[in-house]
Amino acid sequence: MKVAISGYYGCGNAGDEAVLAGIKEAFHKRAGDSVQLTALSQNPTETEILHQLPSVYRMNFKEVKATLRESQLLISGGGSLLQDSTSFKSLLYYLGVVKLAQNMRVPVMFYAQGMGPLRRPLSQILVKMVANRVQAISVRDEASATLLKKIGVVRPPIEVTADPAFGLPLAPKSASLKLWEREGLSLDSRPKIGIALRPMGATEPFLIAKYAKLLTELEAQLGAQVVLIPMQTPGDLPLAQEIAQKTGRPDDFPVLSRALPPIDLLNLMSHLDAVVAMRLHALIFAARVGAPPFALSYDPKVDNLMELLHLEDQKTHWRDFDPTEVANRVSWTLTEKTVVSHKLKEKALELKQKAYKNADIALELIRWKQKGTQNRH
Repeated sequence: MKVAISGYYGCGNAGDEAVLAGIKEAFHKRAGDSVQLTALSQNPTETEILHQLPSVYRMNFKEVKATLRESQLLISGGGSLLQDSTSFKSLLYYLGVVKLAQNMRVPVMFYAQGMGPLRRPLSQILVKMVANRVQAISVRDEASATLLKKIGVVRPPIEVTADPAFGLPLAPKSASLKLWEREGLSLDSRPKIGIALRPMGATEPFLIAKYAKLLTELEAQLGAQVVLIPMQTPGDLPLAQEIAQKTGRPDDFPVLSRALPPIDLLNLMSHLDAVVAMRLHALIFAARVGAPPFALSYDPKVDNLMELLHLEDQKTHWRDFDPTEVANRVSWTLTEKTVVSHKLKEKALELKQKAYKNADIALELIRWKQKGTQNRH
């Protein structure tokens, strides 16, 4: 059985690579080695090395078409592919791949997608037209399901599952400790706080100063070691380095300067006591390992996740936050860490099974396709 996967892969974003790793893990758990996944990637060589999966250049129409011709299913997702806030052009690309598969009579599944925003009326019309012709839709949150229904998607049934990254496996403690040491991070007894920020256009100097103040406040109030974790390279790295420099003590605020595979990054984060993040998958990783997350929200998808985790009060706006107040709220979380962490781990286990449910739906589609082919013969 062959499955093609379309997504934002090979672009240096740890979150999207975690999605692909999670899809691979779910298929392995549900079908062993009977399914061959092929990723459509911006950097096929990098994707093949990182995920041990066959990969083709996603902008090469001829290669994409050949891959689809050999596939029993196209997976579109997960992640936030169908949105027009990044660019209308990217929305057209992902819909175009789906439309190509549909024209070739290849079944299509929207796989654990986070839908929207769809600000343009034309975006809503195009997504509606394409979505009503796919064979299965799963979304990672209720808000995505609501949006699809609002724009007129009436078939197929929409299943609310979970982000594929919730299905990633955790390594034994000894292995994750080696990761921590390999990155040159201290293993002393201080609480450890991870910070994952992202640039938003031209980041103004006043924001750099606020982010730096957040680091020093967390250090002072909690006696913590604060580690900056870029989730997308190279984009997040210069920002993290600039913030560390702005504190006046960059050596006291280490920056993970190496791009790590998503599973390594997840397991490294298992040694954190809390995470303050803008990046969605940094928050997902935190929940997966039971490290209480605090969100600096820049997008509805972040709000949706915090609502899903029942942590609506542990977020604030990415631009208008008060560093001292955020440090106070993270400090309170640490006093309640045992309770919060236990609830997070329980929720993460539930979401892990929902992440695997995506693969169950996909496998049913493949079986349906195979049965139809056999009946025609």
